[in-house]
Amino acid sequence: MLFEGPYETHCLPEFLQQLPRSRVIVETAAEAFRIADAAQEAGHEVRVVPATLVRTLGVGARKTKTDRRDARVLSEVSCRIDLPSVHIPSARSREWKTICGMHDALVSSRTKLINNLRGWLRGQCLRIAKGTAETFAERIARSNRCRTTSGHRSRRLPR
Repeated sequence: MLFEGPYETHCLPEFLQQLPRSRVIVETAAEAFRIADAAQEAGHEVRVVPATLVRTLGVGARKTKTDRRDARVLSEVSCRIDLPSVHIPSARSREWKTICGMHDALVSSRTKLINNLRGWLRGQCLRIAKGTAETFAERIARSNRCRTTSGHRSRRLPR
């Protein structure tokens, strides 16, 4: 083991450049692939160990899980066996996956908001015309204008 101790994650790429070529073992986590990229760029051999395998290797044994103990166990095991690594996707592939995930979250949030508002409107005995999510705000505004100019007494939608 070349180094044992805490190190700021955002400083790791620069730190890895200073080390002699070695094996870098990383447990899967949010920043694992970025660290793996930096280690590969610095010429190190990289293994990103799946979290499901880490437990079977003895990490977190005795229900005491600390970063220092985990690193020591992974280092010792990597000296005895050739640890398998998960596939390290390209930076572009990871970026696309993130963009798709964000898109899904936004569409899901929009759908939940529209359904929630539709439910509230039904509770007020109000309805709006059918249409797409993209035209929802316009249909709400149009429905609100019709109710205020139609002559009958109905509740105006809040702005």
